[in-house]
Amino acid sequence: MSTTLRLDQFVDPNEATVIYTRDDSGTIIDARFDLSGLPRLDPMLIGRPATDVPDIVKRLCGICPVTHHLAGTRALDVLIDAPITPTARAVRALLHHGSLIDAAAPKLFSTNQELAIQLKRFGKAVMAAAGCPGHFPDVAIPGGVRAAANPDRVAALVIPELPEALAVDILVPDYDGYDLAVTSDNGELDPLGTHIAVHRSGHIELFPIQDWPRRVHETQPGTPAPRPVIGDRPYRVGPWAQQRIAASTSNPTVGMIQRSLDAIAELTHNPALIDGAVVAEGQLRAGVGVGVVDGPRGLLVHVYTVDDAGVLVDCQILTPTAQNEWWLSGMLREFADVESSIRTADPCLPCSSAPPGQMNVTIKEERL
Repeated sequence: MSTTLRLDQFVDPNEATVIYTRDDSGTIIDARFDLSGLPRLDPMLIGRPATDVPDIVKRLCGICPVTHHLAGTRALDVLIDAPITPTARAVRALLHHGSLIDAAAPKLFSTNQELAIQLKRFGKAVMAAAGCPGHFPDVAIPGGVRAAANPDRVAALVIPELPEALAVDILVPDYDGYDLAVTSDNGELDPLGTHIAVHRSGHIELFPIQDWPRRVHETQPGTPAPRPVIGDRPYRVGPWAQQRIAASTSNPTVGMIQRSLDAIAELTHNPALIDGAVVAEGQLRAGVGVGVVDGPRGLLVHVYTVDDAGVLVDCQILTPTAQNEWWLSGMLREFADVESSIRTADPCLPCSSAPPGQMNVTIKEERL
């Protein structure tokens, strides 16, 4: 017996929906970027063997598969009673920095087309050297990686140089909330680091990644736009947050690309990248593991609770898009240029990559 599916609605991948709320006098009192088409996928993982999860989550998002892959794996690393080897750390870092450049390169297309293409190709070559020649990675496993980096591919990498005066057309917003990024234990930006840096008004506080469930909570739990807070204050993630924490004056996207280029250059001279033990010897145990990776758009958070049978019994996944929705909604209230606001927050949706002036934004209004 066959089943017929009728598809009677065309969905424009470059479309975005913004909803404004007006009071009785017609004054706009709220705005929000509609994420209702992105339901939370956390529940679909519950009940699955924990060791299967890293392979599943890499397909949750076709735009950032590497970041999901590494965040899921890092959450399970915590539950393996063995340190990650230097080779595994190096290979994961190479994979991630390649994916950052691959994802960020198109942002330069409108101002420097040749450089954008060069960086895109370079990012792909870096990921291939780390063991990911295609779109979806199969590199990291709980406790390590499947193999060391390919020495011939690593040797063939030629690090591009960014021109000194490199511009990216983008809105420059004010922001009064917290800025969050992943750092090392000494506060240096590190997308695969061990700590979260929290910045506000020139002050930076660090806390261990494993403290995330205690420090951050959702004000709208389980919804596509959960509006998480630290204490009672909203925050944002991504290149703008990284710029604040690094006290940098460069364009946020350019700064992120340059940091990844520098990291790749250093990794290519690390002997552990191509030779060494690739996986730690250890057994998965019950408990709560938190994996956070600073991806192209900001923090991707995976929190897994695993029982004695090695099964996932609870799960929280917070994407950069979900975390930044509150920030984006604030920009939509303040600025008339809706498209620039969306590009600045850079939600993990195809609309963010639409050519300038061609983002199909649907405006809806509702009244109290």
